[in-house]
Amino acid sequence: MINKSDLLDYGIDYRGRWSEEIKTRCPKCSNKRKKKKEPCLAVNTQTGLFTCHHCAWSGVIKKDKMNEIKYVRPQIKKSSPPPNKILQYFKSRGITEDVVKRNKITQCNIYMPQVQKNRDSICFNYYRDGELINIKYRDGDKNFKQVAGAEKIFYGLDDIKDNNSCIIVEGEMDKLSFDVVGLTNCVSVPDGAPNPNAKNVESKFSYLDNCHSYFENMDVIFIGVDNDANGRRLLEELARRLGKERVMIIDFPKECKDANDVLVNHGADKLKECYNNAREYPVDGVFSVADVESGMIDAYNNGKIKGKSTGYSVLDPHYTFRMSEFDVFTGIPGHGKTSFCFQLMMNGSILYDWKWGVFSPENYPITELYETLVEMYIGKTSDIESLSRMSMTEYTRGMKFVNKHFFVVYPEDSFSLSNVLDKFKHLVLRKGIKGVLIDPFNQLDHNYSGISEALYVAETLNKIRRFTKNYHLKFIVVAHPITMRSDKGIGDNEVPTAYRIAGGSNWFNKADNIITVHRPNPKDFRDTSVDIHVQKIKFQKLVGVPTGSPVRLSYDRPSNRFLMEDGYPLEDNVNISDNLLPY
Repeated sequence: MINKSDLLDYGIDYRGRWSEEIKTRCPKCSNKRKKKKEPCLAVNTQTGLFTCHHCAWSGVIKKDKMNEIKYVRPQIKKSSPPPNKILQYFKSRGITEDVVKRNKITQCNIYMPQVQKNRDSICFNYYRDGELINIKYRDGDKNFKQVAGAEKIFYGLDDIKDNNSCIIVEGEMDKLSFDVVGLTNCVSVPDGAPNPNAKNVESKFSYLDNCHSYFENMDVIFIGVDNDANGRRLLEELARRLGKERVMIIDFPKECKDANDVLVNHGADKLKECYNNAREYPVDGVFSVADVESGMIDAYNNGKIKGKSTGYSVLDPHYTFRMSEFDVFTGIPGHGKTSFCFQLMMNGSILYDWKWGVFSPENYPITELYETLVEMYIGKTSDIESLSRMSMTEYTRGMKFVNKHFFVVYPEDSFSLSNVLDKFKHLVLRKGIKGVLIDPFNQLDHNYSGISEALYVAETLNKIRRFTKNYHLKFIVVAHPITMRSDKGIGDNEVPTAYRIAGGSNWFNKADNIITVHRPNPKDFRDTSVDIHVQKIKFQKLVGVPTGSPVRLSYDRPSNRFLMEDGYPLEDNVNISDNLLPY
């Protein structure tokens, strides 16, 4: 049996319907027909067979084997209903026996690695469609563990199935607390709120990928998490990936850390009141200090969030990675803009486990794009004629890394900005991407509709800026300059600025950061020098200072890597990252 994500990989929209036989629009022909909404494609979800009665497109949906992860299912150990001692504990936390039974909480004796011996423990059992998927064990000293290798899902997932609204909280006790007040459409994240400085923090949100279909048709999503820095970070990430426009924030009294604190200290009516007084996530552009108070206090106590290293120590004083920023890379065709953007994205994946959405239609077929990234990651060519060709083991290792971190967007119906952004939005929800690339800007389908080029560019860049901020992304656009004059006597072109891009000053005004990639001597193929000109940085105290003289790197063709004088700086990190792959 196929699943919903398999259909989406083929561009097939199942329109929220799921049964053995689905009829929907055909991604190959529907947009070209007068009857665009006619469901002409039939899909059998059991066999994967599909066929269009209009254009005859047919085939078999194949599961993505590279993305397929084999999870461990919990072995049913000897367990029993909670004894009176545990029921009394729940009672002290305001949780009734009926709620404990409804949530199928049990008790068992199990080894706890924190104390290196067996302990009587509460079993919070995680179900999906009635099947036991995971168990979180908790002993009397607040030691926790989950089933090793089990799939991460929300606790209480079956309680929100087929609902148009739900509540998301940070812990199992908080989910049970909302159950007490009759709000059973509540789930808890499995691991609480991760420390934003923790290693591989992005992997801590895998449960969102595993449960995304439960939220697709939600009208409203209430989020009530702990009132601390990690809780606010969790709120931001959940809102970013689930869609801020449908998020309502549940605020708890300042003296209460979470929902269970409210229940214990103020009673059920107060917790219900918190839910009823939930406020909209601030996305309408109107704010008060109260909306950003916690973030301001965090910044005062801990400092503002500065950009992260690009991996190149010579570049970091001038340019670093900072989220919610829109960056423009320009340069003469053939000077390495695309390759350098790929390199920066690869470094972000290696260093921070970031995932990227890539719209780069000039790099077609898609296999060529992925081949480039694999070579860049491994640092060797895949050319069959090369004596230094990477091994099949290395090739497979590279494919697995790239498969996890890079997702190509190539809409077959339209290259409009709106369509591309919709695909990026889908990847934010499904994969938790942290950044996107449009390469190049002129490959988008542009429709001026009688307005001037300058006005069109201004409006388009405003859309990109809003998308960048709403989804807290690193947004990179590659933009070609207009025809450049040749510098006589040098045999080369001048270094272009953003003002040389079609649309003029709008690019300089709208972008947060502007970088030019330039080969000083492109006619000499022996000269592999590449100059990085950082021409604009909006927030210089946080990101870097524009260059006076360019940062010089060299491009190594066999490895597809950009090198400093002492080589590629992330060689050791590549090996470390390999060990972290969940394959």
